[in-house]
Amino acid sequence: MNLGQKKNRNPIQPPSGLRVVLLFLLVLLAVLIIYGVYSMIRLTALRISADYYFPFLKLARGTENWIADQSLFAQDKRSLIRALQRMHHDNAVLSAERSIISDLKKENASLRALMQLNRKTNGFRPVFAEVIQRDPMVWHEEFTIDQGERAGICPGNLVVVQVYSERSKSLVPAVIGRVRSVERHSAKVATVLSPDFRLSVFLPGAKSTGLLEGARQLSELYATLKYIQTERPLVAGQLICTNSFSGESPPGLPVGRIVRPGGKARTFHGNQLYQEVCIQPLKSPAEVRFVAVYVKDVK
Repeated sequence: MNLGQKKNRNPIQPPSGLRVVLLFLLVLLAVLIIYGVYSMIRLTALRISADYYFPFLKLARGTENWIADQSLFAQDKRSLIRALQRMHHDNAVLSAERSIISDLKKENASLRALMQLNRKTNGFRPVFAEVIQRDPMVWHEEFTIDQGERAGICPGNLVVVQVYSERSKSLVPAVIGRVRSVERHSAKVATVLSPDFRLSVFLPGAKSTGLLEGARQLSELYATLKYIQTERPLVAGQLICTNSFSGESPPGLPVGRIVRPGGKARTFHGNQLYQEVCIQPLKSPAEVRFVAVYVKDVK
């Protein structure tokens, strides 16, 4: 009898750790329920208040607009004209400032790209220059730079710009023209599209050499590659580069690509021995603002 009473008085109790976990879960469930009820009440109150206050807010905004309109009507025409002129002036100033900032960004990018050329290449060193003058009649064919004989520039020096190469995924120097004449502090450059441009080039794909000449007409945006043997295959998009025969320019500099009108290279067969093909520069000469001139390093 005593044993049975003792067993009833001491039932099996769950461990203390389990009780803590159950208590925590109950508290968490209660918090979630309270938060859900609060969110629902808050959302409902916001919707009701928005519908309730809308007429008052609309009335206040309408009153402000009416007052603004009345103030405009109260002004005379001269005041309105002066205010409109000031507004146009401010808009013009903002537009000009935005254009200047855009130009500065482009100049900064061009200068950063050219600064990567600050090293010698096969006995040549770059001289950095800025385009300071263009003739509107021959905009694509020539321009004047602000470096000349004093910087070591001579007629025939190659003029290059930085272009992006899909093959190397980086910026590489590309020929944009040659120095035609030199003054003490300036020089005139004949671009790849100039009728005065002449350059001996190499076709890596065809393993052949040729002579690159400027455009046939001033309106054309293609140069002409001549004296390529007829048995040499010419592929549309093929790159042409400078060669090292003359020793007057760094070899291996890209100059342009074979044009592909209609998906094929446009060739001309003047005779049975040679063929001609159109070449497009890697960058439009009309967009050039900063260049580098490769001069021989005498040191």
